[in-house]
Amino acid sequence: MFVLYLVVFIGLTGVGIIVPLFPFFGEQVGASPAEITMLMAVFALGQFIAAPFWGRWSDRVGRKPIFIITLAGSAVAYVLLGLAETVPELLFSRLVGGLMAGNIPVAFAAAADVTSGKDRSMIMGRVGAAFSLGFIFGPAIGGLLAGPAPTAEDFLLIALLAAGLCLFAVLVTVFLFKETHPVSNRSAKPVSMRLISLKGVARYLTWPVLGALIGVNFIFVAGSSMMDSTFALYASKEHDFGPTDIGFLFTYMGVIMATVQGGAIGPLTKRFGDAPVLRLGILFYITGLGFMIVASGLYSVLLALTFITVGVALFVPASSSLASQHAPGSEQGAALGAFQAAGNLGRVLTPTVSGMIFSTYGTAAPFMVAIALMLPTFFLVRIAIAQSNLIKTESAL
Repeated sequence: MFVLYLVVFIGLTGVGIIVPLFPFFGEQVGASPAEITMLMAVFALGQFIAAPFWGRWSDRVGRKPIFIITLAGSAVAYVLLGLAETVPELLFSRLVGGLMAGNIPVAFAAAADVTSGKDRSMIMGRVGAAFSLGFIFGPAIGGLLAGPAPTAEDFLLIALLAAGLCLFAVLVTVFLFKETHPVSNRSAKPVSMRLISLKGVARYLTWPVLGALIGVNFIFVAGSSMMDSTFALYASKEHDFGPTDIGFLFTYMGVIMATVQGGAIGPLTKRFGDAPVLRLGILFYITGLGFMIVASGLYSVLLALTFITVGVALFVPASSSLASQHAPGSEQGAALGAFQAAGNLGRVLTPTVSGMIFSTYGTAAPFMVAIALMLPTFFLVRIAIAQSNLIKTESAL
């Protein structure tokens, strides 16, 4: 499992270098706030399209080949990003990057391959912690390289560094990663070459528990994407934070994520169960958004980010664990791909309007909309719990 954590960490360090600085990439080529959030939506569109595809193929050919292909593709996407000089070129680079970033459910499927029962949440929490560690080092590195007044040359250097990390992750995967999905457990069903099969994704919506969890993931991520797509713009306009400041804020969030997912999620889920931890994560996130709306300076922003980050740190492994528990072993990649695709669809939809909301109604308006979007998730989690209890009762009989 250590090599899986290492591959995830290296790959996400590259992502972490880029994410907090992307609005400044956009400004460098003349993109408006609305166009910047649209560009972020394009990245999520790529993930939405590709996540079920990579999940299905990993069930068929194993996890290792998919990691190699997607990490190499991510390196190409970062080079295109660094060389982009116009909004369309930036758009194309982000679409390619999103298609290659659709491998996230493959990482969680690899963790599910070798774990079961209550240990699954702990292991998925550690995978999440590896993601978070990437967001500790990546934003700090990117922020330091960018400096207070970045230039086009700085952005090219940053993008090439991210590409280099992805290529290093490819080498680690090739030589050290041991396949977690043996041939005996692989799906024998023919796999469609289509990037996305809406029919294939939609069938999971009808499954007890999993269908409700897919809805929860869609709504939660749609709400959180309102914040993600506008936070750097908000921090710059409202608090005068530059690239270095925002990079270190993301590093601070990464430290919290790694701490919670690496050390706290296992004991919490073993004691209380995945569903209560999932609901607690949503509550923390909504509370953090409320604090962000009234934030007046650095310390109040840090308080808001603390609640927001703990919320995500609890939500992601708990929801992924619940989803994996209600999918057969031969369809872990496909089911988690559909689960991830629902979240990516949320990332596509809300950033298309968040920039407009930001520009029209004020810097804190996207956070207010996010709170309104997230409230129905409590009802859907309740449905999932009721369905799960019903299944357990019928199994006992």
